[in-house]
This record gives sequence, structure tokens and C-alpha cells, in this order.
Amino acid sequence: MTSLPEVPMSRVLLRVGAIWHPTAAAHHLLFGQTGAGKTTLVKALLGLCPCSRALILDPKRNPDPVYDSPDGDGGRWGKLVTSVAPMFGAEQEGGGPNGLWFRLAGTPDRAETARRFAEALDTVAAEGHCVLVLDDVREICRQLKLAERVDSVMNLGRSASILAIQCATETSWVAGRSQGAMTWVGHTNGLDAAKAGAALLGWRGREPQDQCAAVEPHEWIYSDSQPGNAGPCLTRG
Repeated sequence: MTSLPEVPMSRVLLRVGAIWHPTAAAHHLLFGQTGAGKTTLVKALLGLCPCSRALILDPKRNPDPVYDSPDGDGGRWGKLVTSVAPMFGAEQEGGGPNGLWFRLAGTPDRAETARRFAEALDTVAAEGHCVLVLDDVREICRQLKLAERVDSVMNLGRSASILAIQCATETSWVAGRSQGAMTWVGHTNGLDAAKAGAALLGWRGREPQDQCAAVEPHEWIYSDSQPGNAGPCLTRG
């Protein structure tokens, strides 16, 4: 296996912007350990759809410095809310470029977090037309026990105009991972994680695992399954 071509992030995002819509490449899968740069990448992807309704489900119990940094003031990356109402974005004002972005964060009370997230997922499933960010899908599916709801939303996908971005630190609890039309493998730690990253890209063997293991924080191996793709590439940003 030869070295991956290095492509500037700006060019990769141009590619994503051209193919990312419900009738084609509906879902992203971002795989990397804590600190790999998943939230930073999510922000770059949201920048491709400023006029879309967006909901970030962030189960972390404490403030996220990437979302809550000074450039997040005023709800730039989604208005922080405790619930989303039916017709959110139309009848409930959000943040972001057009008042359509929301961020539902976790609380120390995990049962309450699960209830809030379940209601939000049910609303998205019923209404569609949403960019849905699952920031730590393992926590949402396993710890909060919402795997069936996430599966349902992922399966609706194209029919409901739902574009999902799943962020994962491990792959065993990624709902609908075979539907990841755009895959990003970032910085990982350990042989098992490198094997999982290679498997997500459809690779087998020692050399591909070594390539995945060599990815640094805020570097990504990007691949998509859509026509016209020249193959996996390495990008930074």
C-alpha cells in the first residue's frame, strides 16, 4: 500500500460540500480518540450548511471548551438549550448564522440527560430536515441507552432529509456505521484502535493499520463512497 496523498483541508471540504446532501452522501462518521480534533472538524462541517437546521447532542457533563470558547459566544455553534420543541428553528429561536442551530448538552443527572436526548431524537425523527450531530455516539447509545432511537434516525436518513455526523472514540457502539458515506479516521491510540480505523476504511493488513496509527491530532484520513472519489487522502485541519 503506497503513502496516502496529502490534500489541503480546503479542497476536501469543497468535495464534501459538493456531495453532502440527503439524496446522496447523507452521513459522516468521525473516529478518533479524545483530543483528535473531532469537535473542531464538526465545526468545519457545519460551516458547509449555514442555512440548515442543526442540532448538536453533546452528552458531556461539563462545558466543552471547543464549543464554549470566546468564538462560541452568542450561540455561534448552536444555542445552548435544555430541550428542543417541535418545529425548533421555526417556533423556537436558536443560534448559528440564521438562528437555526441548537446544542443540547448533558447534565450530571444521566437519567435526565437520557430523557432530554430521547425527546430530541424523537422530534428529529418526526420532523426530519436537520443536520444532527452526535458528539460521542458511544455515550449516547451505550451509557444513555438510546441506540434504538439513533438507529431509527439514521435509517430515516434520505427519506427524511436528515444528515448525521457521528463522532466516535470506538466503533463497537456506532449505530448504522455502514451508512457512513463519508468517513474520517483521526488520531488513535493502540493497535486495536488502529485496526478499527483501518476496518472503517475497508482496509486489511499491517501496513494500513500502521498508516492509521501514524495519524496525528487534527490530521484525518478522509474517504467517501460517492462517484468521482479518487480514494482516501490525508488532510489536516
